[in-house]
Amino acid sequence: MQIEVIKEENNELLNRKQLQIKIQHEAATPARIEVRDQVAADFKIEPERVIIDNMRTAFGKKETTAYVKIYESAEAAQQIEQEHILKRNAQPTPEPPEGGEES
Repeated sequence: MQIEVIKEENNELLNRKQLQIKIQHEAATPARIEVRDQVAADFKIEPERVIIDNMRTAFGKKETTAYVKIYESAEAAQQIEQEHILKRNAQPTPEPPEGGEES
């Protein structure tokens, strides 16, 4: 997966950077968590500070555009972002195995 920054803006009021990125991928559209971790690695920051707002893939292309927000701190992201966006960007929790004992 290769990431290219198309547009970058500083939003000083909300203490964040706003990016439009283009993602080149070989297989299926990458998961938000993969993109978030790659952006964090590219910018050398903690993944908790990166919020993937939306991702769009054109039919039949191996190219996705995304709107990304990079906050000054994870606490700022938690305060500003809407709850459903935070849930989309959270690490998935492992599901308990089926057939487990009930209490």
